[in-house]
Amino acid sequence: MIRPKFLSAGDTIAVTAPSAGVSEPVDVIRFNNARSNLEKRGYSVRFTPNVFSDIDGDRSSPAEQRAKELDSVLSDPDVRYVVSAKGGDFLNEIFEFTDLSSISDDPKWVQGYSDNTDILMGITTVFDIMSVYCGNFGDFGMEPWHRSITENMEFIEGRRSEQVSFDTYEDMFKDRVTGLEPINGDLPVFWKSEEDVSFTGIALGGCLDKLALMVGTSRDRVRDFAERYRDEGIVWYMERFAGDRETEIRDLRSMLDNGWFEYVSGFVFGRPMFYDGDDYEDAVRSVLSDLHVPIVFDADVGHKAPRMTLINGASIRVDVTDGKGRISYPGFTEDY
Repeated sequence: MIRPKFLSAGDTIAVTAPSAGVSEPVDVIRFNNARSNLEKRGYSVRFTPNVFSDIDGDRSSPAEQRAKELDSVLSDPDVRYVVSAKGGDFLNEIFEFTDLSSISDDPKWVQGYSDNTDILMGITTVFDIMSVYCGNFGDFGMEPWHRSITENMEFIEGRRSEQVSFDTYEDMFKDRVTGLEPINGDLPVFWKSEEDVSFTGIALGGCLDKLALMVGTSRDRVRDFAERYRDEGIVWYMERFAGDRETEIRDLRSMLDNGWFEYVSGFVFGRPMFYDGDDYEDAVRSVLSDLHVPIVFDADVGHKAPRMTLINGASIRVDVTDGKGRISYPGFTEDY
């Protein structure tokens, strides 16, 4: 597994919009403040042209342009960290115009979440390069930074190899007035498992809504990846943006039937954002319980902030005790 070089002062961070772009004034303010915050930390920040554009309200630019701008930063030797501008619904359109291979000659950190699951899975399962499932670029524009944001950067800088669960979380998206709004948790965090658990493996996952759409496509390399790392096992982390019991069962069953969970050592599920019903855990267990591996729910993963930094392709250890979670990456900061 290839771990990109950690960031150091003077490195360039590139922001691009392979899915939706940013056009609302409060979001532009947030992005400019994010750039200022990261420049104060010692980095150069570059926006590709499509970051502040938006067509049809859900695409930053035509698919060919989105692919071209993504490839331009993946192949740029000065860029060491690529962060997606935003999520959305139509990132998969770019794969007609790119296969992400431009990263293979110059591995670098690539981060995003939600719709960006497609990119991260490709980078890790095809090219054996670690990728980061965490916030999109706007998160760096909040004031003050939440602990999750500081720790996100510490991972990319090679100064952190573990996180503990947060105290509170936001139950829904919050309207912005100034653009600089911080995370204001209003509910207590409590990771659920049938008993205290500890398990290890190679981390892999993302937004379940997007993962399910990859199953069986030409971009589905998950079985090959799992086979390569069968001795370590796979720790799957997933989070649901929107769905119901039928959607959850159908999607997980599709992944199971296509061999995605062949060498699973445990599951970590984030808090669903929009889920119709109160039977989420039951729906998940109805598909996965026969695998007889630990299943954790309500972890700090995904759309309900704050978000932990999940590193696809890295060796991971998950510990849950009395509702508190710890995710660590043994050997992550060591030279190799």
